[in-house]
Amino acid sequence: MLITDLSQNPAVNKSVKLTEIAACTNGRSECVSLLATGSVSGGEIKLQISQDDANYYPLTDENGVQIILKPNTPLYLKFANLYLKCDLSGISSDNLKITVQ
Repeated sequence: MLITDLSQNPAVNKSVKLTEIAACTNGRSECVSLLATGSVSGGEIKLQISQDDANYYPLTDENGVQIILKPNTPLYLKFANLYLKCDLSGISSDNLKITVQ
């Protein structure tokens, strides 16, 4: 599922509920993968989570550091009953795409 596509006009950057992706796997998968493709010349792709799809907070690792998605490097997350989206503040790109599956 494509959640971010900066090559479109207008650009796409939407949230996804992780449990909805889990439902598509019929319980055969324990995690989702995120993959960013394209070029990023400024900023970092910061991951955010929400329980209500309105109030978002940084997704952090066990040390409290916000998780950053790096282009062409898959990231795996366990399913949770949360919404996920990308904070693209400061990002410079005309072809960035992010998929979740």
